[in-house]
Amino acid sequence: MKILPYTMFCFLVLCAVCSATTSFRRTEARIAQDVNQALQQTLAQMSGHVVTQDTIQCYRNFLTIPQLRDTAGIAMRTVRRDERLETELVAEANCSFSTTFRMSDQRASASFLMASLLWLLGSMWYVRRNKPQYIARGVSYGGIIFCDDKFATQSGEPIHLTPMQHSLLEMFMTTDTHTLSKQDICDRLWPKKPDASDTLYTLIRRIKPVIECHSNLKIESDRGKSYALVLR
Repeated sequence: MKILPYTMFCFLVLCAVCSATTSFRRTEARIAQDVNQALQQTLAQMSGHVVTQDTIQCYRNFLTIPQLRDTAGIAMRTVRRDERLETELVAEANCSFSTTFRMSDQRASASFLMASLLWLLGSMWYVRRNKPQYIARGVSYGGIIFCDDKFATQSGEPIHLTPMQHSLLEMFMTTDTHTLSKQDICDRLWPKKPDASDTLYTLIRRIKPVIECHSNLKIESDRGKSYALVLR
């Protein structure tokens, strides 16, 4: 869940980029098709291969895209065919990148971009609203904050614990040395149980990965007689 906002934002931005690129390429193809068809119609009416001002005007009149009528032209190109150099007329749109981009339909990409910005703003608002606020009387140690009977990481992410894990971690956090004897833990958590050694061992084993995942702490055992919450 932590990476979902970033994943969704990147996905929407990627959709916007892909949509913009696709529309741009389609516009380039449409421009190339238009100038080529205009050239074909112009050549059909030309008596020779001499390009004059009237030829250019005739060529531009055949263009169906209005934005090209002020920039498109005809050029002579030399090509090699069968070991011979020949000249041919080619159509040139002479469109800049910005002109082609303005001619392309960018409504879909703009929608994706707007959606990504709204998602980003919404995610920032949600994270800020749900970030726990901790006051000065809270206890902080090794990246874990304990305040108002709640545990969280230094960044404010809540640490979810079972009731028994919560009680054990609270004992570790509120003890000055962060060290507890086996007997103290058993007496506090299971006062009516004659021998809670196996239960304590299971509790320690299950809480270890939770602590190590959310902090720079780990639990060390002194031959099973005591346990200490220490920095890694």
